[in-house]
Amino acid sequence: MTSVNTKLRDLRTSASPKLSVRGMAAALDMPLGTYSAYESSRYKKPLLPLDFARRVATVLAQHKVDPAEVMKLAGLSGEEAEPEAREIEAQRPAFISITLPVILPSEVALRDMFRSLLVLVPEGATKDEAAAILARRLPTGLAACGPLSLDQATVASLGGGEAVQSPATDHREPPPPSRI
Repeated sequence: MTSVNTKLRDLRTSASPKLSVRGMAAALDMPLGTYSAYESSRYKKPLLPLDFARRVATVLAQHKVDPAEVMKLAGLSGEEAEPEAREIEAQRPAFISITLPVILPSEVALRDMFRSLLVLVPEGATKDEAAAILARRLPTGLAACGPLSLDQATVASLGGGEAVQSPATDHREPPPPSRI
């Protein structure tokens, strides 16, 4: 029979996206050593404490692990684990917010993209209708801008706060006509 600490580790490693021991401890707001003890052979008990299992199930549910499987590690039967799992799933946020570093095309390229998208909005459309059309088409519009090709000098300039220009896809404003 597999030990509870091995089953706990297996559930954590099956998480998607991946979740390290350190990440799990942080998500549970507990010291790394405290959490890692539950996954190690130092934890000799046959079951996890119920409150701890609930906390772990809540974290792992956000990583596509069935909360009922975690609750079984606390000794609950399948029938007993299901209501717990439903409660955990009900508390999960509908959306998960993440922060990603993103490099967008220049302002000029974005302006051109928005102009092409605005053509799709019929005359007399309400703001809500226009917003729905633009939201639906935005990914296609960004994809049409093409990938940004960044050279080493451009990458280095990201830290300096300079505007990044990609010669392959970005359009620079033409210089103003000279008045002679």
